[in-house]
Amino acid sequence: MKLWSAFNKLFYWPLCRTYVRHVIGDRPADPILRCLCIPQFWMVHRYWPNFMHPRSFSEKLWSRMLHDRDPILTLISDKFRVRDYVAKKVGSEYLIPLLWNGDSPEEIPFDELPLKFVIKTNHGCGYNIIVKDKNRLDKSRTRLIVKKWLNEKFGQDHYTGTGWAYNNIRPTIIIESFIGENDKPPVDYKFYCFSGRVEILTVHIDRFEEHKTMAFNRNFERYTFRSSFKQYNGEYQRPPKFKEMVQLAESLSERFDFIRVDLYNSENKIYFGEFTPYPAGVSSFLGFDISSIDFVLGDKWKSK
Repeated sequence: MKLWSAFNKLFYWPLCRTYVRHVIGDRPADPILRCLCIPQFWMVHRYWPNFMHPRSFSEKLWSRMLHDRDPILTLISDKFRVRDYVAKKVGSEYLIPLLWNGDSPEEIPFDELPLKFVIKTNHGCGYNIIVKDKNRLDKSRTRLIVKKWLNEKFGQDHYTGTGWAYNNIRPTIIIESFIGENDKPPVDYKFYCFSGRVEILTVHIDRFEEHKTMAFNRNFERYTFRSSFKQYNGEYQRPPKFKEMVQLAESLSERFDFIRVDLYNSENKIYFGEFTPYPAGVSSFLGFDISSIDFVLGDKWKSK
């Protein structure tokens, strides 16, 4: 696996990304790109995919990345523009308060910001800095990191370059309120929604420290989902307002045959986190511990 990882980074992923940038662009994948993506899929899932006639959840996820060019995927992947979409759909009360947004790291008004906040860019995954005490923040280094993010095209610059939904997002900086408790980010609830119905959710604890997860069905009963995450094996109580969280996720997801809706529940208040059209798909690192689940969820994904 270490050899495969080194091969990925040095040769395989750069080859895929080069082909996407210079040949595919915004067009759906051609037979060559589909063939290029097969080894990555097989290494994770251990079966050969059919991207043209997908059956499993993982195949359909990859088929979306390779073929679906619906502009709505770009809109909901834009962490800034999606705020208006959510406000119109369910109300602005579910949005994390926005403290500032802009295009230049040099213009971030650190002196005017509260002690705690979160810096993000809107055009990819993993572009966030959690600031628990701005007095201890290296502002120069922070500006350099954000500038680097702004100059990346996440969809084409990472892994196999197949995260199309992120390609046409105009990069911008977002600064939001910190909504965690006791200096810890809030628990992250990720709802997997099929045709407007929550089927499963994963719960993520201490994501930026000792990340552990567990999975539940829509009735909050434990569910075996993925083995790639370290599992939380203790008891976990159903969160307050869980029914409202399910209803919110279903309202936000009704436009899509499949989408993941990420929500927070902090101090008895529900917040929208993000939409994820390709959960773990861009990296394709996460395989199912029981392969049949992959096909069960694939059956629930009914293409519109």
